[in-house]
Amino acid sequence: MSDIFQEVEEDLRRERLKRIWDRYGIFVIAGAVLIVLVTAGFRGYDAWKTGRERAAGDEFAAVLAQAQELNTVSVADELVAFGENAPGGYAMLADFRAGTAYAEAGESEQAQQVFRALAEDTSVPAPYRDLAGIRLGHLLIDAGDYDAARDTLLPIAENTGNPFHRSAQELVGLAAFSSGDTDEALRWFTALREEAGTPPAIQGRAQFMLGLIAQTVEVEAPANGGTPAASEEETN
Repeated sequence: MSDIFQEVEEDLRRERLKRIWDRYGIFVIAGAVLIVLVTAGFRGYDAWKTGRERAAGDEFAAVLAQAQELNTVSVADELVAFGENAPGGYAMLADFRAGTAYAEAGESEQAQQVFRALAEDTSVPAPYRDLAGIRLGHLLIDAGDYDAARDTLLPIAENTGNPFHRSAQELVGLAAFSSGDTDEALRWFTALREEAGTPPAIQGRAQFMLGLIAQTVEVEAPANGGTPAASEEETN
């Protein structure tokens, strides 16, 4: 009897499975096909992306190799043109190199445009945007646009968690000094000198600037305060 019950149970189980398959089998097959297609598509895209990046790397190397044969502005123009259609990483590298090439050629405005675009491009990783901001700050100070340099660099300088904040502080202090704001310059360079963890090279430059500020204040003091007091020898 137990065998008969087992056979009946198996028949009922097979019947239930058949009904389930008849109802949902098409979805199982569709899901399996979809998985195969997605996997194939992903692998195909990955292969296409890898090939494109390799081709871009070869083209980028070729553009840089031409730098020795072309003048700097031509190299910058080539790099900008390359970056317009290159994958993200190579486009960013090309723009950084182009900005440097424009600066070396004395084309400050074009260099500023390149670095400003990098600094404002949210698709560029934050550290590279900040690095572009540092480069832009340098160019603006060299061009005498101290207010614009300060506006560009201040957000980086005030963010102590930013890896470039000390470089930005130094440049903000330099912009302040160059514009004649010795009090502001004194504040930034003093902070750099006294802040723990400031690299020795930056500390040394900060100390030098503090000495230069002190000399500037001493020279300007007589003009601001009237005729300097006579020395002891003169009174005698």
